[in-house]
Amino acid sequence: MKKIFIIIFALILGMNSALAYELSNEELLQNISIQNLIDSIAYDMLNVAQIKQRMIFTYDKESKKKLLKCNESLTKREILIYGDAIQKIADKNELAALIAREIVKADSSYWGYFKGYIGSAQVRFAPKKYEIYFDSAAVDLMVKAGYNPVGMITFLHKVYPQRRTDFISTSNLTSKRVMYVYEYIYKTYPEFLVNNAYRENKYYQNFLLTSTANRAKFYEKMRTHSDEKIKYE
Repeated sequence: MKKIFIIIFALILGMNSALAYELSNEELLQNISIQNLIDSIAYDMLNVAQIKQRMIFTYDKESKKKLLKCNESLTKREILIYGDAIQKIADKNELAALIAREIVKADSSYWGYFKGYIGSAQVRFAPKKYEIYFDSAAVDLMVKAGYNPVGMITFLHKVYPQRRTDFISTSNLTSKRVMYVYEYIYKTYPEFLVNNAYRENKYYQNFLLTSTANRAKFYEKMRTHSDEKIKYE
């Protein structure tokens, strides 16, 4: 009886091990698929935009639990794509938005003297200014590569949380960033808003809902042809 129990127990362990092996294989294939998709979009962008600086792209299924002391994309030119961002992406336009933004950020590590250290330092000393620049430059890169830049709006809206204030922060309020992107698309690529493929998208609809006051300020500026900088909230 004891031998029978040992045999049954061994069979169960064997079945569980086989199942675990199959699951890990499935997970591996999924990770490979995501990495291949990231590489495909990224290298298309690099080639179409004729970006001559070399950089690589690494998918990490783990979440980015805390900010790195040193931004990897500004030092090693290795762009890390974290799993927590991937989980919130709904289509290729949003993935292209993530990748495009990281490309223009990594490209800044080649600016200036000392093999790019000056460019990297400039970004660190004025993070808010360059954050807005990277967002708009990424929109340009998306359009050049054939992607819908409105995906940048839904990407930022879903991925980045809303802080109470950005007064002492190194980052802008997400609501401000999204409005600057909306404003840039409105002025530079209006056709994407006129024929808006995201018009019925629930995330875009939520952006419209939460940006009502900010968009009213922008429309008033456009109506009056004012040159005054808008103070978005």
